[in-house]
Amino acid sequence: KSPLVPLVSCLFVWGVLSSSAAAFSHGATSFISPAVSVSQQHEIISRRGAVHHFSGKRTKELCKLRMTSTTVESDITIKSRRHALGSRRGATALAGAGIFLCTLLKSNAAFAKTAATTVSTAAAPLILPPMHKILLACLLPTLLGFYKSEYGVSYGYGTAMAASSYLILASISQSAGLPLALSFASSTKPAAILSSLTATVNSLRTLLPASLPAVHAFALFFYGTRLDLFLLYRELCLPRFRAMRERIEDRAKKQGSRLKRTPFLLSCTFLYFCMVCPALVTTKLCEGMSMSCAVGLGGGLASFLEQSLRLSVILALSGFLLGAVGDLNKSIGKMLKGEDTLITGGIFRFFRHPNYTGEVIGWSSSCLAAFLAVALKAVTDTSSNGGLHIWKSMAGFLSLSVMGVTGISFVLGTATAGLEFRQQEKYGDSEEYKQWVKKSWVGFKMGKQKKAESENIQETTEE
Repeated sequence: KSPLVPLVSCLFVWGVLSSSAAAFSHGATSFISPAVSVSQQHEIISRRGAVHHFSGKRTKELCKLRMTSTTVESDITIKSRRHALGSRRGATALAGAGIFLCTLLKSNAAFAKTAATTVSTAAAPLILPPMHKILLACLLPTLLGFYKSEYGVSYGYGTAMAASSYLILASISQSAGLPLALSFASSTKPAAILSSLTATVNSLRTLLPASLPAVHAFALFFYGTRLDLFLLYRELCLPRFRAMRERIEDRAKKQGSRLKRTPFLLSCTFLYFCMVCPALVTTKLCEGMSMSCAVGLGGGLASFLEQSLRLSVILALSGFLLGAVGDLNKSIGKMLKGEDTLITGGIFRFFRHPNYTGEVIGWSSSCLAAFLAVALKAVTDTSSNGGLHIWKSMAGFLSLSVMGVTGISFVLGTATAGLEFRQQEKYGDSEEYKQWVKKSWVGFKMGKQKKAESENIQETTEE
């Protein structure tokens, strides 16, 4: 269906026609005998001029030739053979290029199908990681909040998402015969580590096009890993963020001992677990579903739900990518123009807070994917109760998913309101800010908030 296929086909046909014309021209020349009279030779040459005109020679040059019965015939035969040889070489090259491009397009179009076939060939029964491991992956990083209060909702948040989603992704890859385990423990040599990373990347390249649950889990893993790296950069390179962390820690110490943070940290752990539940649902119900889809409408309700499910997973990853682009955009802008600069270019031309907006899109789409997965499984169920038992069996995970997206949306919406307040307080008198507010989208904001209240909420991007 690629637009290049007709072009390649035309080149191929043109090459074959050129080769045929050259061969015909060469055949006509080889039949001229030296014993033929001069007048007959002129007539034959005139006719052959039309053939040469078809294959690229100018008839005018041939008409000017004066030939003798032997020498001229020999010269014309040699030239014709050279022309035919050159035409055949050009035609062969074009035909070869056409065949190569057609083969390349066909292999690219079949990449997702090949990946799915490879995974399905090596597939083993999928075994989800035990729930206690998922809970531990959410709990242990959050315990950093006992050391620094802010760490529980920054590094704890990112690491919990990365660790729990990695457990799911590793289970999917293991069942597909493409293990992702990194062998850092077996060897610390750079060559061994690089080889392990290369093997992991190659496994992901094969796995992701062939598995929708793997893409869903990878989206969460990408978000958590990216957030941790960004937080580490801020802490190591930007002194004002270290000062902000210490201010938060001083307020936390005034509230009493570190043990008093336990309820808050446990509630964070519960929230993180709820946020990873949609990936558990799609992994359990969508085993074997790939990301490749046919373009077009039709196919009934099941086809519509299947395409919507793929779209929701893509939107989840796209939302997290939007947040990453926003953080990168602001970091580079402030690095070049100064810490107090208002960033209005790049992605900020359209989104005033792309990190928060991207997260809300990502987590909402992730939750929606869980509901679509259950609906698709129920619609395609052939049992007598019409798939009702699937809704009942997944009701707990769906409830937790809703709680997760509601909780994180409330946090992000409140943080957006706080950041809006501080930006207006700091830049509200400038004409640049006023024009920017008119042309950009604030995102998902929950009410108005004052600066003192918003400082208690961890922010991915701080002005």
